[in-house]
Order: sequence, then structure tokens, then C-alpha cells
Amino acid sequence: MKNKTAQIQTLETIAVLFIFFVLVAIGLIFYSVVLRGSIEQQKEEGIELTAIQVAQRAYSLPELQCSEDNIVSDNCIDILKLESASSVIPENGIYYYDRLLFSTIKISEVYPEEKSWTLYDRPLDDFSSRINTQIPISLFNPISKENYFGVMSVELYIR
Repeated sequence: MKNKTAQIQTLETIAVLFIFFVLVAIGLIFYSVVLRGSIEQQKEEGIELTAIQVAQRAYSLPELQCSEDNIVSDNCIDILKLESASSVIPENGIYYYDRLLFSTIKISEVYPEEKSWTLYDRPLDDFSSRINTQIPISLFNPISKENYFGVMSVELYIR
């Protein structure tokens, strides 16, 4: 009789341990799914942060900024500098790659006329994601001393 009760207690212990390990396995699976989602979210936030940094670098290029008496105006791009830079920057794409990465930067005048300049164009052929950032800007014409409304569009390509 003692032998049978010992066998029953051993089977009970094995059943409890089996249920315990099943619960631990379910917990680990749940934790790994949550951790994977968190890593994906952090990766996406990092990509968006990189896109914003590229947009800020493009926006603050000294080749484009408005200045008067060596005082730089915020949120302003000089149209004459823009026209010159839109021909110089593509010729020196390797120099600007460190700052602008694989991206396409276009500046469009929205009001009073509609004009567009492609400042930098270095797309990636096999990209996994593309992030488009648009920044409203003021375009300054130094000849007529007028400001126009424009938009800088930065498309960043990520592998």
C-alpha cells in the first residue's frame, strides 16, 4: 500500500511540475512577443529620428540660408543661393552624402508662383522604407526683397 501512495505522489509531483513548466513557457513566449514589438517600435522611432535629422541638416545648409549683414534669418532660404546650389550640390554628391545620406530633397515655391528645385537626389534602389518629411519655409528673393511661401520635401530611403 505504501508503494502505491508513493507512486501517486510522484505522479502528482510530475503533473504539477509539467503544468509549472507549461506556464513558464507561455510566459516566455508572451515576453518575447512583447519584447519584439518594443524593438520594432524603437527601430521605427530611430528611423524617424534619422529622417528628421537629415531634414534639419538640409534645411540648415549654409549654401541656402538667408543672411543680411552676416545675420542668418531663421526659416528662410535664399532663392539665388538655391538656384546656384541646385546645380552645384548634384555635382558634389559624395561630399553631401555624409550629411544627407540616401535621400531626395526638393524645394517647391507654393505662393505666388509654382516653381520647384531638386537640391539633392540620391535614391536607394532596394529600400525597405521611405520616409517623407515636409517643412514649410520662407523663400527670399534678394533682388526684389520679397518673401514667398515654399515647402522643403525630404524623402529618406532606408535599407
